[in-house]
Amino acid sequence: MALKTVAIVGRPNVGKSALFNRMARANRAIVHSETGVTRDRLYAEVEWTGKTFRLVDTGGLLPGAEDHLAAAIAHQVKAAIAEADELVFVVDGSQGVTPVDQDIAQILRESGKTTLVAVNKCDTPRHKDRAFEFYSLGFPQVFPVSAIHGLGVAELMDWIVRDVEASPAEETPENEVVRVAIVGRPNVGKSSLVNALLGQERMTVAPLPGTTVDAVDTPFLYDGEPYVLIDTAGLRRPARVERELERLSVSRSLAAVKRAHCVVVMVSANEMPVSQDRRIAGYVSRSQKASVIVVNKVDLGILAGASRKKFSDVVRSVLYPIAYSRVVFVSCLTGEGIGDVLPAVRAAYREYSRRIGTSLINDLLREACEVTPPPGKVKILYGTQVDVRPPKVVLFTRGGAKIPEPYLRYLEGRFRSSFGFEGSPIVFEQR
Repeated sequence: MALKTVAIVGRPNVGKSALFNRMARANRAIVHSETGVTRDRLYAEVEWTGKTFRLVDTGGLLPGAEDHLAAAIAHQVKAAIAEADELVFVVDGSQGVTPVDQDIAQILRESGKTTLVAVNKCDTPRHKDRAFEFYSLGFPQVFPVSAIHGLGVAELMDWIVRDVEASPAEETPENEVVRVAIVGRPNVGKSSLVNALLGQERMTVAPLPGTTVDAVDTPFLYDGEPYVLIDTAGLRRPARVERELERLSVSRSLAAVKRAHCVVVMVSANEMPVSQDRRIAGYVSRSQKASVIVVNKVDLGILAGASRKKFSDVVRSVLYPIAYSRVVFVSCLTGEGIGDVLPAVRAAYREYSRRIGTSLINDLLREACEVTPPPGKVKILYGTQVDVRPPKVVLFTRGGAKIPEPYLRYLEGRFRSSFGFEGSPIVFEQR
């Protein structure tokens, strides 16, 4: 049975994301005093008194605004309204009814959806009187709440689940869902790639860098298998990250890498990869995640007229921490190559999950050590793979010395030439 979907809507800076976090009981959405922080739809499954519903956070709606970003956010809000079964209209009790609130109320009435008014910033019991003014918006259910302190939120959620059956939510076990984070410098097309892969305008896209602020999860099925795409904010050089909001966005992006299984690292075909791309690749490698490199904007031509083979070599050279990754060329604008991305992700995840038999590993180790013995007194007795995601191989040695890093890289090269592992790190542990 499909879950009831409830969308939170309202003008900017009234506390929609704070209420979303309070209801979801998780710090899912960035909350900041700066206006317009939320730009994409954020989803969470919420359980309340044994009943489960899907909650959607949206960006601030400014009816009639003409700038590109405001119009793109409005498109996302209207999509959330269309898919919702019920709406929570958040207003600011400390400011009273504003003309923008009245314009939004008209849009919500025209939608025909049941609308609950949440009068936020009623931070003490004596502030409850602030809610009465908002009955003038024409909706019968008005709830004074404080998203920060939690006052009144239980009553609002009781009303939301009044028509929800008490049944366990249908969930896919967490270890069966493949989480894919999309990372890169600002304006390389991360949100456009998400939209192209999903075949819909799921993410807000605008020409200015920094359009995506939060890390946005989107579940979907690919060939019947469950995946989650995680769009992230652009990662600039640390020295150029100045604003507090951008620091929050960067931390969410890095956290998205940590909770992903596979990371898509994006670069532009018409720009030379730079040291920041290498830093991003290094973080992916240190996080021990599977990876795919996607080169976007091939419709604009490849830098200096280089061939795809030559540019792939350049990209792998700069992004050397993940040089074992497949390179896929795409244009999010025209759709060229988009169909190759998810097969590459799935292949990398399968390599990330592979287990090699102990006998095969020891045959390889004997041959590798005969061709090039370990330096010094260390002797490799045998090895075995002890884990997957990432593949971890334990090398049992004697001689008391640590295997040098160059020799481990030699062994990694032998493993890759024999067993593949394209797109997956290989972790060695010495005992």
